Amino acid sequence: MRITGFVVVVALASLTACQGWRQVERPRPGAPLEGSPEVVRVTRTMGCGPAPSRSCVERRGTITLYNPRVEGDSLIGYYDPAGRERVGVPIGDITNVEARKVDKLRTTGAAVGGTLVAAVVLTALALIAVLASQY
Repeated sequence: MRITGFVVVVALASLTACQGWRQVERPRPGAPLEGSPEVVRVTRTMGCGPAPSRSCVERRGTITLYNPRVEGDSLIGYYDPAGRERVGVPIGDITNVEARKVDKLRTTGAAVGGTLVAAVVLTALALIAVLASQY
């Protein structure tokens, strides 16, 4: 029973580890985001002027948005997963959008590899226990 639980934990840890960013279609006003992702990374450009302020930093570069959705002509989301600070990005300022997605090939490889490593380790521990009990 313990061995099965250990293998299940290793396999589940492998499944959650293999995520990556994949480019998705740039949003259009009034249309939902492609694939309805839970997290997106948005790259945008906009001039800031000489005074570096918080609003200037928020308007340029790359930001990560949680629970994104299109409202009118803006991409709306939250800075944090808890949804405490809402932010909107005009669609016209967006140059690139990437969504976090599971990489099926890497996930399968990690699950199989992790399970094999766990099986080898558990077999070695069982063999050591058997040999130790003979002495």
